Amino acid sequence: MYLANLRLYDFRNFPELDVILKNGINVFFGDNAQGKTNILEAIYFLATLKPARAFKEQELIRHERPLAFVKGIFNTDSGSVDRQVTIYRDRKKTVQEGESVKTRWSELFPGISAVYFSPDDIDIIKGQPAGRRRFVDNIIYQARPKFYKYLQGYQRVLSQRNMLLKAIRSNPALANTLDPWDDQLSEFGAQLMCQRLKVLEKLAGMAEEYFREFTGSGQALKIKYNSEIEIGDLDAVKADFRKKLAACRKRDLQRSYTTVGPHRDDIDFFIDGKNVKQYGSQGQQRLGVLCLKFAQRNLLYAETGEYPILLLDDVMSELDSHRRQLILEEEKHQVFISTTDLKLLPKSLLSNSSLYQVKAGTLR
Repeated sequence: MYLANLRLYDFRNFPELDVILKNGINVFFGDNAQGKTNILEAIYFLATLKPARAFKEQELIRHERPLAFVKGIFNTDSGSVDRQVTIYRDRKKTVQEGESVKTRWSELFPGISAVYFSPDDIDIIKGQPAGRRRFVDNIIYQARPKFYKYLQGYQRVLSQRNMLLKAIRSNPALANTLDPWDDQLSEFGAQLMCQRLKVLEKLAGMAEEYFREFTGSGQALKIKYNSEIEIGDLDAVKADFRKKLAACRKRDLQRSYTTVGPHRDDIDFFIDGKNVKQYGSQGQQRLGVLCLKFAQRNLLYAETGEYPILLLDDVMSELDSHRRQLILEEEKHQVFISTTDLKLLPKSLLSNSSLYQVKAGTLR
């Protein structure tokens, strides 16, 4: 699978763009703040329907314009897929494939996915637990579309339970209505947690293997899911979550929010037994994230049968020459790289790449 054509209209700093793209390595180069990252973000948004950097989709629309769209043609083993995503300032985005408007992720053509890697992704390890949960959930979302209903269901019931906990402070009699919400929350939560555990087990094995390859040393990376809920099969997780909700009810009522569940879980990273977030160097943290991203790519291929598009946003300057060479030598599928300095890329790679200069929202 690869993206053969990309069209933008009022997306970020691009009034319009229409570019033919090739399978293999594509390099966007130019000075800072010209639009290189915006192109990579557009590709990621088209493939995943999620912004890579923006908190709100409306931030992707060019200044003071009413709407923006990203359109592309993906070539797959099953034929070409024409997809357009239109973003509006005053209503939800629309997604169209061919002549059909799609309202659910599960209705979209399977196997179209992307992996985005930027210097800011070091926050997957350094940042808050919510970012690590979101990283894993986004992988599952791309690989297993049915997962989305568990995630949505859990978030909906969690929100309603938290509203009820707040209401009980002024009306204590409502405490008797918590049990049905606890039943629903433990049902959705067990499904959510078990999906995370299955995917993380595969992801961790791949990332740990990449770490050994990239370091060439005896150091070992280990990744562990951290939860107050006892890990087991679906029924065991559901039963223990329900038990924990009952045990924490007094605390939840005091704080007016749900204090236990998959929404509080975390993922820990260790190198030779030491927590990388607390004790790892910035180089170790960055390498850990790099291994995660390549593991994500391989996992998506294993789950969908199609390699995801790989988007490397200004990361070459963060890596030494040996690791740059290792990454790019291995890559035999579609890759998009942004850089301010072509000298950071091996000459052997540049000779086989498609080069695009980006300047002030245009390609040259």
